[in-house]
Amino acid sequence: MSSLAVIVIIVLVDLLGFTLVMPLLAPFAREYHFSGLQIGLLFAAYPLCQLVSGPILGRLSDRYGRRPVLIVSQAGTALSFLILGLSRHFWVMLLARMLDGASGGNILVAQAYVADVTKPEHRARGLGLIGMAFGLGFVLGPLLGGLLLGLPVPPEWRLRVPFLVAAGFSTLAWVLVLTRLPESPARAEARVLSGRGLVDTMTLPGVGALVVLASLFVLAFAALEGTFALYLQDRLKASAQAAAFGFAFLGLVSAVVQGGLIRRLVPRFGEPKLIVVGVATLTIGFGAMALAEGWPALLGATLIVGVGQGLASPTVSGLLSRITPASEQGAVFGVLSSAQTLARMINYVLANVLLATRSASAPFWEACVIALAALGLALVVLPRVKVTGGPQPEMVAQGLSRRPGGPGGDETDVADLHP
Repeated sequence: MSSLAVIVIIVLVDLLGFTLVMPLLAPFAREYHFSGLQIGLLFAAYPLCQLVSGPILGRLSDRYGRRPVLIVSQAGTALSFLILGLSRHFWVMLLARMLDGASGGNILVAQAYVADVTKPEHRARGLGLIGMAFGLGFVLGPLLGGLLLGLPVPPEWRLRVPFLVAAGFSTLAWVLVLTRLPESPARAEARVLSGRGLVDTMTLPGVGALVVLASLFVLAFAALEGTFALYLQDRLKASAQAAAFGFAFLGLVSAVVQGGLIRRLVPRFGEPKLIVVGVATLTIGFGAMALAEGWPALLGATLIVGVGQGLASPTVSGLLSRITPASEQGAVFGVLSSAQTLARMINYVLANVLLATRSASAPFWEACVIALAALGLALVVLPRVKVTGGPQPEMVAQGLSRRPGGPGGDETDVADLHP
């Protein structure tokens, strides 16, 4: 088995564990009567620590090799899930989430490994395989989580079992790294980017505005990611199992749009029009979720949100990659990743506070307002963006999501990004 195949399998197994528990964290925390702020902090701890650890793990992997860093970080992920599955106290869970976030930068190291072991002309294909692993993980993980909740286990263990299974998946990924993954070839020295150089890069025509636009997508979508399970409980009296299946449905819709429709739509309509349509669809979808009173309306609204996110998020990243000089791709997408992580962290907390103190629909009204602001920005900015050459759908379709983005994750082109 080739090194590329092994790293793709490792990423898929790791993501299965992560996405298995993502829809269940909020119901698990509510079972122990945590406040809305506490639940929001549990969600926000992951992206905060990932934001700090990602560059550190990347630099360590440049110096000591990808494999040693993957071994240590994967062990940290497995331990964090084990602690979550056995804990009952907020501070212990928070520390476990912080450990998971600190280890979560390993996905960037895995993506850098792909760049190391593939020739430049084959790199897009290799990164496309990682993108496929993300798509499968964000559909199969929540689906498996829902099935696990149907097992005949004691009630006090029902929500714990998925976390323990996730620990098992992460342990399996760790074993695969340890036993099947060779070290990558020698790596080129990472380019050091100065603060002045970063400012110059972000002031390139259209780049800063598109980074803001892409971050608004994530800010809005984080309201759904962080509160969907509790929204279903409060609004429709649904179980955590229904929330897991709902996440799987959302992931499937987004994967179909990003994996199939985008390739056909971009050459026909171009990125700017698809972004506007996607943001408008998102705005309608979040409003529909806020108003949904029954399952048919809820499923319809979820479908609309999935289509909107699938159209808008990868397309704006593809457009950004086309207007950014090749020498600045890593800097721009590194900033994009950081901005989106901060956006997610902020709204994980705010949306859960809104749900706890206002109503179940409040986070979705907030998301609707944010999406509407993004639509206004898109209508102002996109006509001014100048792109050379025709639309390139392969650049859109192969956008990669960092954990924990999923259907609305951070779109990061790592072909030119050396963490």
